[in-house]
Formats: sequence, C-alpha cells, structure tokens
Amino acid sequence: MKAIVLAGGEGTRLRPLTSTRPKPLMPVADRPCIDYVLRSLVEAGIKKIIIATHHLSDKLIKSIGDGLEYDASIVYSFEETPAGTAGAVKRVEEFIDGTFVVAMGDIVADVDIGSLVEFHKERKAAATIALTEVDDPSQYGVAAINEKGRIQRFQEKPKREEAFSKLVNAGIYVLEKRVVEFIPEGEMFDFSKNLFPKLLSNRIPLYGMQIKGVWMDIGRPADLMRANIEMVNRRGKENAVPGLNATGRILARGPVGAGERVTIEGPCYFGRDVKIGDEAVVRRSCLHDGVSVGQGASIEDSLIMDFSVTGKGTEVSGSVIGSGCEVMDGARLVNCVIGDGVKVKSQMVLRDVTLS
Repeated sequence: MKAIVLAGGEGTRLRPLTSTRPKPLMPVADRPCIDYVLRSLVEAGIKKIIIATHHLSDKLIKSIGDGLEYDASIVYSFEETPAGTAGAVKRVEEFIDGTFVVAMGDIVADVDIGSLVEFHKERKAAATIALTEVDDPSQYGVAAINEKGRIQRFQEKPKREEAFSKLVNAGIYVLEKRVVEFIPEGEMFDFSKNLFPKLLSNRIPLYGMQIKGVWMDIGRPADLMRANIEMVNRRGKENAVPGLNATGRILARGPVGAGERVTIEGPCYFGRDVKIGDEAVVRRSCLHDGVSVGQGASIEDSLIMDFSVTGKGTEVSGSVIGSGCEVMDGARLVNCVIGDGVKVKSQMVLRDVTLS
C-alpha cells in the first residue's frame, strides 16, 4: 500500500514563523510536525510514500530526505501552483495502484493508521475518513455517522452553534483508486469542501472512524505551543536529566547547562546545548537547540526555537520566539509571536504583538 502526504500549505496563521520554514517542519517537542505522521504510516506497514510539496519545498526535502531514516521510500511531487488537497492527489494519480492513504503533513498525528485501514477494508468502503473529537468544531469538517460508521452528513467549518457533531475530519483518509475519478483535472479541489460532499451526493460508500492515538492541530501559535507541551507530557519523564534540579516531566536531547539556583518546572523540553543562567526560571516551556536564557530571566508557557537568546532579567510569557532571535536585557514579552532573526531591544515591553 502507498501513501500521499500533503505538505504544500503556507501556514498563513503561523506567520511570520512559516515565512522561513514550511509548516510541516514546525517543531513539536524533539521532532518536526510531519515526522509524527510519517512514523505512523511506517508503523502501519506503509513504506512507499510520496510527499506533495509547494511552499519552501527545498527545506522540507533537505530535512526529510529519501526516507532511509524511516526505513521507507519517499519521493516528492512539486506543485508549481496549488491545486487544493484533492487536486494535489489527482496530480500524482499514476502513483496510485489500489487502496491508498492520504494524510496531511501539517498536523500532529501519532495515531494507529493500521486500524483505520482494517476498518476501511471490512466496510468495503470507497473512502474512509479518520475522525477525532474536538470541543470547537467550527474550524473543521464535521461528520455524522450511523452505527456502522457510514457517514450520513458532512458539514465544512460550520458555526459553532450550528455544528451537529463534535466528530471532525482529522486529515487522514483511506481511499480506493476509483475515488480519484471524481476529482476534476486542473481545478482547485479539496477533500472536505468538494470531494466528500460529491461522494455523498453520488451515494458512494463514505465511512468515518474515530482514530486512536494523539491528534493535534498546530494551525495557530497557541495550538503549536499546546502541541509541544502535550507531547512532552506524554513522552517526558521525571528526573530525566541527571544533575538538573527540575520538577515535573522533562524531555531533553542532551545535558542542560544550568547555573545556580535555577527553577525548572515541567513539562519542559530542552534541545541540545541549552544554557540557563543563574537564578533563571523556566516553567512549562520548550527551549530548542542552542537556546540561551540569561541570568534572572523568566520563561513561562513559551516556545523558543533554535539559537535564540534571552538576556539578563528578561520575561517571556505565553510567547513563541523563532530561530536566531535576541531578546535583550530587561525586555518583557507577553503573548507575542516573534519571527526568525528579530532583535527585541533592551527594556522593551511588548504585549499581544507579532514581529517579523
């Protein structure tokens, strides 16, 4: 069986962070986002994968490579112009030779795809949608299923009060090749907006199954932060770093250079070569490779990407800071998003601000 992973979106709600990196490479704990779905596919025995890419494709290819790390074969489809989620699959129709899987590469999906494939085959479905339950379905395609899992209704991004279900499209599909015939050539065509309603109207057997495992959207900075902390909670351990005085769950890629009288309260993630100055405080945060936290600084509920520096006495709360940034001494950031390479001046106070 083969899989197509869709990784061409621009991640507009995560800008400016996605101005310099494709959304599927956004860090989620110690892995890029797309890594979770690739590993889920391989664990299900699906080792022939094509990745459809568009935005900053060179960076994605450099990071993922040819699949040897995954014990899989990975090739790429380049989209010069976007064609929608279903349109991207139509473009690689010659790659498909039977039942296949389509998965979004910009969601965190550490899930059991094998059980979804089994369900699909048992039902003799033409298409099966992985479903997950959310509190607010207004940003997703909503499905209503009968007792056998056949989808009776499908509603794309309803108003919250108009949603008839909290089961939503999780962006993973098992499909038969004949479904591709319903996708027109050379048009913008999406699974949720176009293909699934078309299948329903033609009474094609469309099924849905609530998937097992971890599924999270990272569409907004707050979602990205939440996904990072959730994965640390699931995979981190107490006393994970010898010699580090920390409480709560910690996930680390190596030793942490911590000074004296440092306070660390998990869940926290630490990449390689992280340095934390004397009397600094780090709570419920993720610090990636090469991050340096100054003396007396406070980092809470925040994500700081590779090789960024926060100076002496800085305060960072509820914020996402890109790679190679410098937050100078005494600066304060609250609920901010800072793009790569930005310098925040000493003593500056920023609240609810996006900088690029």
